[in-house]
Amino acid sequence: MYKMDVPSNVLDKDPNIHDSVFIAKGAVVIGDVTLKKASSVWYNSVLRGDINRIEVGERTNIQDGSVIHLENNRECILGNDVTVGHKAILHACTIEDGCLIGMGAIVLSGAVIKTGSIIAAGAVVLEDTTVEPFSLMVGMPAKCIRKLENRSLQENIQWASKYVELARIHKGSTSKKQGK
Repeated sequence: MYKMDVPSNVLDKDPNIHDSVFIAKGAVVIGDVTLKKASSVWYNSVLRGDINRIEVGERTNIQDGSVIHLENNRECILGNDVTVGHKAILHACTIEDGCLIGMGAIVLSGAVIKTGSIIAAGAVVLEDTTVEPFSLMVGMPAKCIRKLENRSLQENIQWASKYVELARIHKGSTSKKQGK
């Protein structure tokens, strides 16, 4: 076993969470994490901003059991209107606006998923891969099987909008149960 350098600023920052955000019971959001307007983090997901920062854009949803983490020298940035399916793993990567990351997909360090792309369920995007806009990526390792039509961006945004409404309902239900 070898020693890895640990940054001195581990957990120096608290999350910056917009008032409209829904964080489900059992989800963990720690460290340098920014959750922007109308985003949501669902049951048992983990966003661990301990050694760098995580930024989640507006109306972006991180579904149940997902994990978002980073590296000392690489942050994890998610754009607006992104849907991250159940049990996905995003590690020190960039996901641009209007993307859909399928259930159980893995996006590794340094990867950039450009606007309107879909990463299929179970796909693995390798380190430092750049996925061009409107790509449908499938497999292990993920390969582009076709270009998507521009309307796919609107479809991805509709999924994100659905989760904004679901989060509003869940947040309201949780508040009522807790007497808020």
